[in-house]
Amino acid sequence: MVFVQQKLKKLVVIALAGIMTAAFSASLAVSAEEHYDVYNYDRWNEAIPSQAGYLASHSVSGQDLGIGDFSAPSDIFRDAYDRFFIVDTGNHRIVVTNSELTEVVKILEEFTLPDGSTTTLRDPEGIYVSPESDLIYIADYNNSRVLVCDYEGNVTMEITKPESELFSSELTFLPQRVIADKAGNVYVVLGNITTGAAMFNSDGEFQGYYGANTVEATSQVIVNYFWKLISTEKMRSKSARSVPTGITSFDLDDEGFIYTCTQSTSQKTDTVKKLNPAGKNLFSNLGVTWGDFESLYDVNTARSYQSMICDIEISDDGNINCLDLTSGRIFQYDKEGNLLFIFGSASEQLGGFTEVSAIESIGGRVLVTDSRKDYITVFEETDFGSIVHEATNLYNGGYYEEALDPWYKVLQYDGNYRRAFLGISAALLVEGDYEGSMKYAKLADSPYRYNRAFEGWRTEFLSAHLTEITVIVCVIAAGGVGAYLYLKKRRKSTDNGKEAETV
Repeated sequence: MVFVQQKLKKLVVIALAGIMTAAFSASLAVSAEEHYDVYNYDRWNEAIPSQAGYLASHSVSGQDLGIGDFSAPSDIFRDAYDRFFIVDTGNHRIVVTNSELTEVVKILEEFTLPDGSTTTLRDPEGIYVSPESDLIYIADYNNSRVLVCDYEGNVTMEITKPESELFSSELTFLPQRVIADKAGNVYVVLGNITTGAAMFNSDGEFQGYYGANTVEATSQVIVNYFWKLISTEKMRSKSARSVPTGITSFDLDDEGFIYTCTQSTSQKTDTVKKLNPAGKNLFSNLGVTWGDFESLYDVNTARSYQSMICDIEISDDGNINCLDLTSGRIFQYDKEGNLLFIFGSASEQLGGFTEVSAIESIGGRVLVTDSRKDYITVFEETDFGSIVHEATNLYNGGYYEEALDPWYKVLQYDGNYRRAFLGISAALLVEGDYEGSMKYAKLADSPYRYNRAFEGWRTEFLSAHLTEITVIVCVIAAGGVGAYLYLKKRRKSTDNGKEAETV
């Protein structure tokens, strides 16, 4: 019976959303189409068709830029001057282009060391350009170093394997990704380290590890923990250790927070983290599923996919772009972790990928590198995407009422867009339209927002009907007292009668 009621409730909400869509968009055509299914998730975490927030406009190859084919490009980064730095791994070089990705402005292949000698890269995998110092940090993978240089290729520092008790002498130093904070501290993702990113100060001195993932509390981990509690020292030394999954990639936002991602199908709790300077994960209680909620079947490849986030990028407006290695999809979230769009796919067509490797953005464009196709795909923001971003930025800036009209426009494109329901509910709550707020909170399946709106409605109702309620309460109280006195008097009279009969 409960199951039937839940199904009926779900059908009613879907019907309401459908009616809203028909009312708002009877004459509105689909804004854009892709060769793959464009979808989002509803309040029940089920994939449903949606409008496209981005469309693939074109791709850029090394041949297009006049420098020969790229070879397994592994990273791309936009600096403070809107130049793109492309890590052309197989060609052992860094290609610098203009903001439109139409012209090469520099190629970094040879670097000058402080002693005047020269050096070259060997399979570089990551790059970061500091907006504070303009220094370029290169994760030179097979040279086992991080190279720090200026725009002309003059090396100011090399970071190599630390000589420290904290870094095992048995481990090799294999940098894959690198960033530097405002203070000049350098963070390096190493391919063989699971204890977090290796951290160095501005002088290149090893400081330890930062942002280690927690060990997933699987049944096997729990069993191992219990076994270690009751086993001897000798038995524990022979048992396998439970270790966290290593960080795959990271990025910095304008406020200095570090965002990390972990490429794993088993690691769920720390798939994406937002770390403060102390290394605390500010997303730990967010309750967000990053990527697809469950394994999905892709009709283009006739395969099922489970998300593995391999790269992360924070846009200028704070949106979080997550790149899914298995499906070739990009999942875009706002700064609060609300899913905005899903686009891209695993395919040979434009907008599809064979093996994604890195993501970057500029304005209304998102760029994705493919290390097998050896080119960069450029996605352009659609009209729908522009309206969603406008509403989201207003909402996250605290301008709930100003965001109301854009949210209504969002529903003209997609009547099932849950984020719009939440935004409208919040705006109506601020305006004092508690019944309207409750309506949209119910469509969004948000008990928190519904309860807040209900509290406001209850307070407003009590204030408006205080006199009537007071009179009713007084009448009920007086009636209760009268009834009590009457029954008491009657009971006393009855007791007196019984005493008289006894005498």
